[in-house]
Amino acid sequence: MTTVTEHDPQQRFSALAFGLTLLLATAPLGCATDTMPSEPPASDGPAAANGDESIADNDASKTADDLEYPKWETVPPGANADYNQRASLIQRGHLVYGKYCLGCHGEYGDGEGPATKRLITKPRDFTSGIYKFRSTDSGSLPLEQDIHRTITRGLARVSMPGFPVMPEGEKMAVIEYIKTFYPRWEEEKDQRQLIPVPRPPDDLAEDFRLARGRIIYLQMGCGKCHGTDGRGTGATQTEYTDAWGNPQRPFDFTRGSLKGGNTPEDIYRTFHTGLRSIMPSFDGDTLAAVTADAFETLRATLDPQEANRLAAVAGDFPADGNSVFSEMSDGERSELAERNSWDLVAYIMSLRRPTTTAAAVLGNDS
Repeated sequence: MTTVTEHDPQQRFSALAFGLTLLLATAPLGCATDTMPSEPPASDGPAAANGDESIADNDASKTADDLEYPKWETVPPGANADYNQRASLIQRGHLVYGKYCLGCHGEYGDGEGPATKRLITKPRDFTSGIYKFRSTDSGSLPLEQDIHRTITRGLARVSMPGFPVMPEGEKMAVIEYIKTFYPRWEEEKDQRQLIPVPRPPDDLAEDFRLARGRIIYLQMGCGKCHGTDGRGTGATQTEYTDAWGNPQRPFDFTRGSLKGGNTPEDIYRTFHTGLRSIMPSFDGDTLAAVTADAFETLRATLDPQEANRLAAVAGDFPADGNSVFSEMSDGERSELAERNSWDLVAYIMSLRRPTTTAAAVLGNDS
């Protein structure tokens, strides 16, 4: 055997190379490198997945569905897809709620956040399932779009700000989280009935439409709460309590922004849906039941000049209740209700003063 010395580098390198070659030649097949994997041994049953021996089974009669996964629960493709998506949104919504909503609405959604004691109008209690601003029938839960609208635009004259620049993904997430505060949401959501809002006409500022709207306003009793002039004059119901025990006052149509929105569609929707626990809803039959003979009863309560002006318009309404509910078809009555609704919207919008809220506060809006 050749002896390698420290003074002969060439001999030392040759000996090391020979030894490495001998080692590789005698290595067992099972120790091959990762680039050349050996064939797996034949088996009568399915092999263990990812090396998990607890999943392997030698019974060829069992399928993948029979295998047990002790560390997680699998879901077949397509099954419970909505639930899984909602669970993810709720988890994200919890974070969004904690960032923007918890201070007023509270950790448990009951409206008892840290800021509540300093607010005149109390935050919404989500656990009750009662919402004022909806596009659904009175007594029903709102649509998700309704909550989205409130989050985006906020509510005027209270401490609910709008979040128009909040990413849509965060809005969707926090809406799903808010829904979890009401335990019967999933049970009651299918009972919601949408109140459709048609496209507003282009002639809402027309004098004849405004005069009809004035008659509708008076006959429907809007003046009992909002006053004959829309600012409270002559009102007989000036204070009341909402569903949460908080004092409320009717809105002054001549100034400020409407909480439900100032567009014609917003006002139309409010008439038909009501503000739950605050203002009743007015259905189609109620809005259609404005008649000429009922105006004659009201005429004596009006200023003579206004009474004469409106009398020329009153004849445009059906003569009496029998004309509405006996002689009209359902379709005709529905068309009349829609027309009356837009006339009332037109009149409410005409009450808005041209002065700004700032001028009103400063006292120079007379």
